[in-house]
Amino acid sequence: MQFQKGAPMTPDSTVFSQYLSSLPPVSEPDFLENAKTFLTFASGFDLVDPKIELKLRHTFHVVDACFYLARALKLSDEETYIACLIGLLHDLGRFEQLTRFHSFDDSLIPHAKLSVEFLFLDGHIQDYLAPKYEAWSPVIEAAIEYHGVFQVPDGLPENVLLFTRLIRDADKLDNFRVKATDSMEAMLDVTEADLSRESLSDYAYETFMKKEPLINSLRETRPDMWLSYVAYLFDLNFPASFVWILESGYMEKILRRYAPIDPDDKKRWQKISGLTRSYIQENCGLSENLSARS
Repeated sequence: MQFQKGAPMTPDSTVFSQYLSSLPPVSEPDFLENAKTFLTFASGFDLVDPKIELKLRHTFHVVDACFYLARALKLSDEETYIACLIGLLHDLGRFEQLTRFHSFDDSLIPHAKLSVEFLFLDGHIQDYLAPKYEAWSPVIEAAIEYHGVFQVPDGLPENVLLFTRLIRDADKLDNFRVKATDSMEAMLDVTEADLSRESLSDYAYETFMKKEPLINSLRETRPDMWLSYVAYLFDLNFPASFVWILESGYMEKILRRYAPIDPDDKKRWQKISGLTRSYIQENCGLSENLSARS
């Protein structure tokens, strides 16, 4: 599989430097070179496209979230490096997906499948993973493959399950940032004003109130899509993730961005918001006072 290429971003570009300077202090010196390799890959795509630029920023924020979770879980330096490398590589397929379809819709082609094909079928994992870390290759592959599935399969080896859960949480944590701060048009192709005139389906509301994630294929409206992002809460794995959510303040912004006009929808959204806040607080209580920035 060949990824489409555009004008390259030079290593001394301002954009390149900004992303490299944002890296967390991963002790493995190879990680800086990994990030440079990733940026060279990304430079082949249209970085002016807001969807492409969104995913580039997302990648580096996910790396930061992986580092935070690895520290909270007290992983070793080597395990922390692997966690951050998975974060760096998890969404490689998004760039090709967006280039082909200008959409994040995985029903068109699963982005994780594209990532795995590029890295492991085409052999580009060798561009990133030094021989001394080759034993980690199956863990990295599985974590990337399963980072976006609705449900992690049963029976995964313990180390695979750990890193799969870690990237799933890190990915969701930054998705909360994206949903709180990025353009609604870039995410849902709708303005906030237009979104406010649309309604939640019964399926979306009732599923959320049962504290269950929404199945993408069963969403009926764009507010359903918005609620499904909030419902990522119900698939988080680590108490530290809830601490991050509480301290970041992003969830409050997400809840405010959908302001339904219809009175019945407004009442539903108030109940949803109340449940969201209480669920975060309850799960933070399991954290033993972890701090997202300690």
